Amino acid sequence: MKLVLASQGFTTSDIANAVAKLANTPLETLNVAVINEAYVAIRAGRHEGWLINELSLITTYTKGTVAFINLRAYDIQEIEERLEFADIIYIVGGAQLILPKLFRETGFDQLLIKLAETKVVMGTSTGANVLGAQIQDALYWQDQYGASDEYLTEPSLGLVDFNILPHFEREDHPRRNTKLLAPLLQHSPFPLYGVNDHQAVLYDDGATTFIGGDPAVFGRN
Repeated sequence: MKLVLASQGFTTSDIANAVAKLANTPLETLNVAVINEAYVAIRAGRHEGWLINELSLITTYTKGTVAFINLRAYDIQEIEERLEFADIIYIVGGAQLILPKLFRETGFDQLLIKLAETKVVMGTSTGANVLGAQIQDALYWQDQYGASDEYLTEPSLGLVDFNILPHFEREDHPRRNTKLLAPLLQHSPFPLYGVNDHQAVLYDDGATTFIGGDPAVFGRN
C-alpha cells in the first residue's frame, strides 16, 4: 500500500518529486484523479481560495491528465472505471466529517483499499485524516472542533497505524500547537504527526518517510 498524508498538497518540489517517485512515474506523465467532496460542507461565507490554490498546484508540477471523480454522481463500478487512468488518487480536504461517511455509503472505502495496492493514494488535510488511524480521545475533538460525539461516530478508515495533524502551527489554526496538543494526545496508542503546509508523510508498504523535515510527534509511540 502506497499512501501520502499531507497538509496542503504539492506545495514544494520535494513533495511533488517524492510522490512521483512513489508512483514510479515521472511528473511529466503523472495522471491524477481528484476526489473533491469535502469542501461542500464548509460553512457558508468561509474563504475557499485555499482550494483554488491547492488544485492549481497539481498542474504546476504534474503534466499528465487531471480529472475529477465525483463519488455522488456515479455508481461504484463506474467510479472504478474512471479511476483506471490514474497514477495518483488525490483526496482534497475540507469539512472533517464528510469523507468517512461518504466513503462508506458509496462503497469507496473498500475500493480505495483495493486501488491502494497498485496506485498512490494522496490525501491532504481532512483528505489525509480519513486514511489514517482514528483519534479516540474526546477531549481532543472537543478542544479542536468544539464537539466530540459526532466525530467519534464517523471513524476514519485506519489504512495505516498513524495519522497527521495538518496545518500545524499555522496562524489561522491557533490551537494546533505542541503546548496545547501534547497533554490532549499523550495517551494516543499510535503516532500523530504535526505537519505544516510544506511537509508530508509517505507510507510505502510499511516504510514511513518524512518530506520537508521531521514533524512534531505526539502519542505513546
